[in-house]
Amino acid sequence: MKYEYNFYDKIPNNEDLMTWNETYKFYEKNILNKEQESLKVINQMLTKYPKHRKILTTSMGKDSKLTEWILNKVTNDYDMIFNNTTFDCADVYKEVKARNDIKIITSKFKPFYTAIKQYGTPSRFSRWCCSYYKEEATREYLHNQDNILFFMGMRNEESTIRSEYNWEFYNISWNNSTWMGILPIRKWTELEVWLYTIYNNIPINAKYLKGYSRVGCHIACPYYTKSTWILDKYWFSKAYNRFHAILEKDFKDNEKWTRMNCTCKEYHLNWNGGQVRKEPTEEVIKEFMEYKNLDNINLAKQYFNKICVDCGKKVYKKDEVAMNLKLFGRNINKFKCKKCLMKEMNWTEEDWKKHINTFKQQGCHLF
Repeated sequence: MKYEYNFYDKIPNNEDLMTWNETYKFYEKNILNKEQESLKVINQMLTKYPKHRKILTTSMGKDSKLTEWILNKVTNDYDMIFNNTTFDCADVYKEVKARNDIKIITSKFKPFYTAIKQYGTPSRFSRWCCSYYKEEATREYLHNQDNILFFMGMRNEESTIRSEYNWEFYNISWNNSTWMGILPIRKWTELEVWLYTIYNNIPINAKYLKGYSRVGCHIACPYYTKSTWILDKYWFSKAYNRFHAILEKDFKDNEKWTRMNCTCKEYHLNWNGGQVRKEPTEEVIKEFMEYKNLDNINLAKQYFNKICVDCGKKVYKKDEVAMNLKLFGRNINKFKCKKCLMKEMNWTEEDWKKHINTFKQQGCHLF
């Protein structure tokens, strides 16, 4: 990728830069057009769904508050709900609890720090947390209720998937065809949201004042940037250390050296998904050897980057690799996944677990 830079002939003085107010005035016409469009959409949807119960979902972030501000210009006849993820930060909980007009919804599912032990670290490829703490919590709260009209602060600019959203949004996980989501600020840009918010003195969450661009899903959201993790370590060190202790245990227990080709230290900066490199470095292999108590580097290499010879599936889980080495020898160069191994050995799932437990009890370092 090629980058181009334009430099100032002379570094401008502070008085030469635009103020927030001047910047707002520069974009004012476009912002007011967006406001009118949002108001028009809200009115149209209220007319289209006159018998629906109106609910504003809020994360206590800037987009939710802008949606609330604009919705209040049309109607005050709606309820507000906040989905408690059980791992938002103190700034969010303090603000939502101070408001008597917001219903806090907590899922019956396990709290986050309990669930992560069973379901693993959320990643960009497996973000189970939203399903349980937001979507399922909403279904539980509104169980057997029909005709719900949700007003939401989602915007097209936020992601590739959301760029496809229209004014009306339906989430298939709701399992209720009478529910409908409305996205009145979907066309607003990040800059327009902030300029409008500051110009109109809309209250903002204290977390933004700490340097964050988002306020929801404290510490563990896989879509936060690495710069956010630096802020987490500074502002919320206790929660940061707790989460990263879980990450380290997860890395070691699941032997992610072989899955991500990285060291434990590197994992703390790459936990949110994807392989760090195609091939493991010597440092990665040696650290893995120490953990597994192996004294043969060629044997240790056998755990990395394996493909099932029968189905082509990647073989990376620790028990899969270990079982291959145990059954067929430590110098093999062809591996099979768990499913294909069980088929060859004519094992059931119970047989698989029984053999693993037996080998572990025998003190085999492969497992």
